[in-house]
Amino acid sequence: MEDHQKKQADQYLHSQMIPAPEEEKPKELKAKRKVFWPVFLAVLVTASVTFVLTAAAGYLFYGDAIRSAQLNDGQGTSGQTSPVEPDVKWDGQTLTFTDEEGLEEALEKFSTVYNLLQGNYYQEFNDTEMIAKMTVGLIDQMGSPYTFYLTPEYHESVEDSMKGEYVGIGAIVMRDRDGSYVVNDIIPDSPAESAGLYVGDIFVSVDGFPVAGFEDVAQLAAHVRGEEGTQVTLVIYRPVEDRERTLTITRRGITNVSVRYRMLDQEIAYIHQTEFSDHAAENFEIAVLDLMQQGASHLVIDLRNNGGGYAHECINMLDVLLPPLTVATVKGRDDGLAYEDEWKTRTAALVPEDMKFVILLNKYSASASELFAGAMRDLGDAVIVGEQSFGKGVGTMMWQLADHSAVQITGFEYFLPKGESVEGIGLTPDYVVGLSAEVEVKAPNQRSLEEDTQLQKALDLLKP
Repeated sequence: MEDHQKKQADQYLHSQMIPAPEEEKPKELKAKRKVFWPVFLAVLVTASVTFVLTAAAGYLFYGDAIRSAQLNDGQGTSGQTSPVEPDVKWDGQTLTFTDEEGLEEALEKFSTVYNLLQGNYYQEFNDTEMIAKMTVGLIDQMGSPYTFYLTPEYHESVEDSMKGEYVGIGAIVMRDRDGSYVVNDIIPDSPAESAGLYVGDIFVSVDGFPVAGFEDVAQLAAHVRGEEGTQVTLVIYRPVEDRERTLTITRRGITNVSVRYRMLDQEIAYIHQTEFSDHAAENFEIAVLDLMQQGASHLVIDLRNNGGGYAHECINMLDVLLPPLTVATVKGRDDGLAYEDEWKTRTAALVPEDMKFVILLNKYSASASELFAGAMRDLGDAVIVGEQSFGKGVGTMMWQLADHSAVQITGFEYFLPKGESVEGIGLTPDYVVGLSAEVEVKAPNQRSLEEDTQLQKALDLLKP
């Protein structure tokens, strides 16, 4: 997987918010990849229509996507290599088609619909605006909920979230399979916590804007955030109470910590990993080493409410706990060709061979969380406790465009060491343990040990 391991960046469908200390970024080597957008304004109706459509096509100049192509030896927190995100550069290039069967009919239909809309829609749009709408529409029709378009503002919002510092309310939100925007974690000592926002609350509107009109979580986040000291009014539906509530929350600067940890008793330690964002692996390694110095022989790793993040951070975290092994097989497409590669840990484990692990999951655990837990169960004899996980077994890449907008594209599916895919299925725990409704609405850090039955089960499994 020498080429592709470095290229793939598994960014979860939803906005993530994690802080982290500074780290040397892996150097990104570049290799060309062409991106073809099958939007061609065809000459098939009349000479005048041909002229108009061909002129409009001249605005569609798409170039080569410059992406990372090789692994960076010696990068990461433990000297391991990792997949990273691609850079994208555009230069002018006209569109080409390779298909023949049915192409003429499809282009004729397209040109007819284009002109019908341009001439009869009750609002007037010029060719540039029409082409922009077609671009977004094409992306939306690809069939994957993880493939979507981000405006420059929303793209910036996502980037800020993954850095972990922003002005907002301190709630982490995911979009579920029904399209609802659900609170899946709350940052400690945040405005969201002070206002009484619950895990599981579903957004209805933000400052009067119905969330049904938002394209994705990034757009929702952009509306929730704002200048420090200003207020945002949220209408949420609270399932546990079966009613809507209105909350007015004052925004302030948020710094989220991706790794929180503590000793549970003399030999058992607890690590709560909130996301796989920038520097998550570095912080995880620091936590593991510190806990072992405090006497930890076994670990509880809490990935509940963790919606995922970067694949390379996940692989680097596994490198802390596992010897050199293949932790996932990746199958996808690159430059129009199918490929299959492997993600591997590269260095010796930093923990003793007899260390035992229990991993906590719930329905909000997704993507990189499922990869981490599944690989640890297959290779590290870890035990999973909790609930069936979300089921995101595909990875995405973010491509920044010339105007600083971006396209997130579902590019590959990953398979766990024993060949399992979690896409649309999730991971089934070894021990299914639920929480009471009153406890489930709290973030993991808000629960006491007495009420957290899942953590209690983990402790019981690790005690002599």
